[in-house]
Amino acid sequence: MADLRNCRQCGRVFASSGGNLCRKCSEQIDEDFRLVRKYVRDHNGADVLEVSKATGVKEEIILQFLREGRLISRGFVSSLKCERCSVKIDSGRLCPRCLFDLNQQFQGVMPVAEKEKPCSAARDQMYINKLGGK
Repeated sequence: MADLRNCRQCGRVFASSGGNLCRKCSEQIDEDFRLVRKYVRDHNGADVLEVSKATGVKEEIILQFLREGRLISRGFVSSLKCERCSVKIDSGRLCPRCLFDLNQQFQGVMPVAEKEKPCSAARDQMYINKLGGK
């Protein structure tokens, strides 16, 4: 059964079956993603500001797509930082090293071998994450 919630985006009350956005806001986010995805596909290496200006999608929304892993950043790596160690990352919330460390902690075992190095900021393109997108 659906619960009544307030939409995280617009504040309207809606019947939720697990999400935090009403149908109208969810559809708008999906449309924004389609616009951004198309622009990035056609303009390889574009940065957040360029994509935002060209599509009309707010920079915060584009950064959210990066945090969710729906997009991968290569041209504006400095836009995102690992929430645990502040290393620059391409997408998501944590760098590979912190993900590895947390995974090991969850398993209750820290490896003896050298851990993965943090993400490199040397990449220079943005592209679509085909595994995380719709």
